[in-house]
Parts: sequence; structure tokens; C-alpha cells
Amino acid sequence: MKYILCLFLLLFFSDCSTINKMKRGKVVPSEFNTTIKISLTSKGTMLVPSQYENTIKNYLFDTGAQLSNIQREQLKGKKVIVRGASNRKIQSGTEVLKSFKIGKVAFKNTFATNSNSEYLNDQIPNFGGIIGRTIIDRANWLIDLPNRTLTLSNKDLSNDRFTDIELILNRNGAPYTMINVDGKSYKSIIDLGSSSMLNVPNTAELATELMASYTFEDRTRDRYTVGGVRTIREKIGIIPAIKIGEIEFKNVEVTINESSQIRVGINLFEGKLIYIDNLNYKYRVQ
Repeated sequence: MKYILCLFLLLFFSDCSTINKMKRGKVVPSEFNTTIKISLTSKGTMLVPSQYENTIKNYLFDTGAQLSNIQREQLKGKKVIVRGASNRKIQSGTEVLKSFKIGKVAFKNTFATNSNSEYLNDQIPNFGGIIGRTIIDRANWLIDLPNRTLTLSNKDLSNDRFTDIELILNRNGAPYTMINVDGKSYKSIIDLGSSSMLNVPNTAELATELMASYTFEDRTRDRYTVGGVRTIREKIGIIPAIKIGEIEFKNVEVTINESSQIRVGINLFEGKLIYIDNLNYKYRVQ
């Protein structure tokens, strides 16, 4: 059986003072524009070389993660409960990252959880953890998947060749958008930490609509998410197209299983440039 990554959607359960800690931190220098090489896992998710505690390691880039997460064998700091994409909950530690550096850019005093992700630590060489939105929301990111580069800047990096994906404003800043399937619209998170093209909860209206219209096969596989690897049963099929704004994606692989919400993952954007425009709160694709 193959492992499929469905990484951390860290939903935080705590008081207002801790929620405020999630907003802490700054970027040094205040004016920056730097490009680095990235790599992809065998499942297509992004690995970003980053320096923390004077050591450069590979960190998974995850827009579905509310918080960054540091790989540690033993939990450190105040303990909290986090929840993953399949609604599983685990206990994690917490810490403040004094300086987390990507290329020439340092993210100072951002809040993070820590835990021991044993499977990822075994599978990913020099694994350091997860880059979540406590860092992602503080810069603009141009992801060039074909050329395996990542540019981060405080400036606008787009041009007229990009097409907008408008995001839905929400309390925690998660990148939600509307996808259109067979003429109907559904709310979905853009989760670049997920290796799926389109993942649909088996309890969602969209799952019912799709299974009534298209052919799906049963599959048993292992999925990695919060809490480790688990064997799941799901349905898998190909649908002709979905649209996000004005962008049409054809021959989309859909998985239907137990999950917390509809999500589009990084493999939907294979071969494209993805621009995370935090200045204007939207994604752009070329």
C-alpha cells in the first residue's frame, strides 16, 4: 500500500491569550526578496530548506497548517491539543521560534507547536518540521513547481500572466476559496500540505453528487496525518474538470474518505506557478 500525505491542519484549542501569540513575530529585514531552491517529496509536497537553532533542515510547506510545527523527539513547552485533516487529535508542545531563516529572510519570534512525527522523520532526509501560516502569512511566496524554486518577498511578485484565485475572508485567515464542480459551487481550503488533487469528505453533499455522476473504485491505503499513519478505505475516481474562479483544471483525481473538509492539494497545480499574495489576500496561478 502507498502512503499518501495529508498533513497538518492545526486547529488550535486554547484561550484568547494564546490565540494572540499566534499573531506574534516580525520579519527581518523589513524589505526582502530572495529565491531559493526547493525539492518535492515523492508525493509532490514541498520541502523548503530552512535554518532553525543554527541547523538547516527540510521543512514541509503547508498552507493548511494554522501553526508551524518543529520536529522534536520529546515535547517542549506548554502542552496543547491540535487536530489534523482527518479529525484526529494529539497533544503537542509549544515554543517561540527566536529566529527561523529561509534564504536571507529571518522570521523572528513566531509561535509554533512541536511534536514527534516519526514517519515523516524516517521518510524525509533531515526532516525539521512544518512551515505553517504563522510564517506563511508574513510574506508573499512565488512557488515555481516546474523549476523547483521559491521566491519570498515583501513586494508584489505577480504579472498579467497570472490568473486570480479569490479567497474568502475568515476569522483565522485560512485560504478558503470556492470551487465549481458541474455547475455547483463548494467551499474548499487550498491545502498545499496535502498531496491530493481534490479530497472530499464522505459526508459532504459533493461526495454524494460525484458518486451519483461518475465511476469510483474502492481503495484501501495508508494515510499520514496528525497522530501518525492509519489505514483508510476510500473511493477514488477521475472527473472531467473543476473550476476555481476562471481557471479550469481537467481530468482531476478525486478521493472521497473521512476528512474534515473539502480541500484542493498541491498536485492540482502540478506544472504551474503558484503565487501566494498576502498583500492582497489572494492566490494567483500561471
